[in-house]
Amino acid sequence: MGGKTEIENFDKNKIIETYGILPKELIEVKGLMGDTSDNIPGVPGVGEKTALSLIKEYKTLENLYNNTDNLKGKMKENIENNKDMAYLSRQLGTIDINVPVDKNLEDFKVSEWDRKEVLELFKTLRFNRFIERFDLEKDSGSEETDKENLFEYIETDAKEIVEKIKEEKNIYYAFEIIDDEEPSNIIKKKIKKINVYIEKENKVYNSEFDTNLFKEVFEQKEISKYGHKIKIDYILLKQLDINPKNFVFDSSIGAYLLNASVNSYTLEEIAKQYLNIDIDKYCSNDKEEKVEQTSLFDSSAEETATNERNYRAATYAYVIGKVKPIIISDLEKINSLKLFEDIEMKTAEVLADMQFEGICVDQSELVKFGEGLKKNIEELRIDIYKLANCEFNINSTKQLGEVLFEKLNLTVFKKTKNGYSTDGDTLEKIKDEHPIVEKILDYRQLMKLNSTYVEGMIPYINPKTGRIHTFFHQTVTSTGRISSTEPNLQNIPTRTELGKKLRKAFKAEEKNILLDADYSQIELRVLAHMSNDEIMIKGFNEDADIHTITASEIFKVPIEDVSKQLRSRAKAVNFGIVYGISDFGLSEQIDINRKEAKKYIEQYLETYHGIKEFMDKTIEDAKRKGYAETIFNRRRYMPEINSNNHVVRKFGERAAMNMPIQGTAADIMKIAMINVYNMLKEKELKSKIVLQVHDELLIECLEKEKDEVIQVLRNCMENAAKLKVPLKVDIEEGRSWFQTK
Repeated sequence: MGGKTEIENFDKNKIIETYGILPKELIEVKGLMGDTSDNIPGVPGVGEKTALSLIKEYKTLENLYNNTDNLKGKMKENIENNKDMAYLSRQLGTIDINVPVDKNLEDFKVSEWDRKEVLELFKTLRFNRFIERFDLEKDSGSEETDKENLFEYIETDAKEIVEKIKEEKNIYYAFEIIDDEEPSNIIKKKIKKINVYIEKENKVYNSEFDTNLFKEVFEQKEISKYGHKIKIDYILLKQLDINPKNFVFDSSIGAYLLNASVNSYTLEEIAKQYLNIDIDKYCSNDKEEKVEQTSLFDSSAEETATNERNYRAATYAYVIGKVKPIIISDLEKINSLKLFEDIEMKTAEVLADMQFEGICVDQSELVKFGEGLKKNIEELRIDIYKLANCEFNINSTKQLGEVLFEKLNLTVFKKTKNGYSTDGDTLEKIKDEHPIVEKILDYRQLMKLNSTYVEGMIPYINPKTGRIHTFFHQTVTSTGRISSTEPNLQNIPTRTELGKKLRKAFKAEEKNILLDADYSQIELRVLAHMSNDEIMIKGFNEDADIHTITASEIFKVPIEDVSKQLRSRAKAVNFGIVYGISDFGLSEQIDINRKEAKKYIEQYLETYHGIKEFMDKTIEDAKRKGYAETIFNRRRYMPEINSNNHVVRKFGERAAMNMPIQGTAADIMKIAMINVYNMLKEKELKSKIVLQVHDELLIECLEKEKDEVIQVLRNCMENAAKLKVPLKVDIEEGRSWFQTK
């Protein structure tokens, strides 16, 4: 810790020795000199030295003001002219000792803090460094410190484990995974062993993974499966031609719903937080018995590593079994169990199937698109050199800054310690000053398209399937939205023409088509429902254009006179309100001055007063409760909303406004996905969901199934939730993703 570490006790004698007055007379001194740290004004021109001198002589303010004739000059004038300020300052500096306090001095004595309670709090807040720093796990009361106290580990054959699973009708399991470069695999790994925790015996059984024996176990609906990150397990099993059923618990999803603001949900973190078990220490080779250092070429080293891996996987199975009732109980307490069971767990299976199926990508089309980009990039490079009248590294911030701000003398908005800022926001502000800026912005966009979405995506095309099997994640965003990585297919640009053309490479296989089902203004419809705003509800129920209505209301023009520009601005306000946009943010987005943007927002909230009341109440509730939630009881905790820092607090308020809307829309999309997935299977259709992008579902559909699948999509998506306004879905078709937009 920084700051002073020495402590000096100030008692009565110490104060007399230091200041020459009694302790109670310090209040009189405060009345004269004030205290800027406590906003006590004092008397202007009177400092500590003068105040102490006067109080030493006169003892109190009353006595001083009865004898001001003894004072001289400017000091006399200041003290006489600021009598009220002196008395007020003394009052502000006086501790009120008449407040009723039902405690005595003994109650305020410093005592030893409750290490166990602090440990639990720090684990909840993920203050792991503080836990280590204060050695809180030592003597914390945990009974589970030794291997022997956790469970009995038994290596056996697969047949015995399968018999026990059938008897229990459930399976708490953890796979041991090894790398596998089989090109047909979606995940380049395979299952080597399985660990199963039998609760009533408190034993973990380990065996080789016998595909034939465990196929029956994982495909049986009657056997409940409890695991961690089951989406990955689902795909690993599908790779072995096992179609798993009845996954009912995933510890990572449960922990995510209890706190969606954490960066990761590993079993190590979950075990620490909920069970006070440090898996790393528990599985460490040198925990109890020191393992002698061995040669890298000694076979015993490999054996030691294998044993540690076995124990870790066994511990995972044990932790899943132990943490399951705790997480379920905690979800019940916050009314999120239904969300967990009916939405999130079922979504995991849908996402796993989507990842397993993948989306077809025409690599030749992608390469052709990339070649076109490279040609355009080279043309832009030549144009930029001509406009700069020199050649330089356009990708170098330093060199680009020198060209723009020293050679061409463009306006400097921001400088860093390394030179001039040339980020996107800066270039947008100066793009009208010189034609080179627009060229640089275009150059950067094309470079990103090529590196991220052409050269970056080609390695992800599976050589066996010819498809990209992106990883879908459901425990990343704090609002419940699904995200994707490796590669991120949800982030393909849609606003630029070139970004749209990139979608030409995403195609349906022969005899198939792609169906794109896109929710129409789902977040605004959710906002109308949650705010109960009469004007917005009426507009949606009459199937009117909500942006035109908004433009008419806030710009005070008849509906028939709403121009394309006014509608566009109203659209920005509509969606901006959902995200808690500021007047500055809106002014930047639609290129107007801040005063005008502020006026638009005020007129909007005046028109849609139900939305204003909803937003105010949402912020107020979040400040009181510490969280915001969706209509399906998804919570997002937001400590920022009560921060003393203005910027942090405002961020919390925007998050509080946005989360119920965006989170509810995400929940509705998940319900729709589950229903579409189940209905396609129920009708024994071959069509599959291959991609989800926010409010949009992409289906690869057999041409002969098209009409039936469209009916399934419309029915499942438009009836995913019953709101005060109808949910509407736009469905387009095409051979490529580009043709559906």
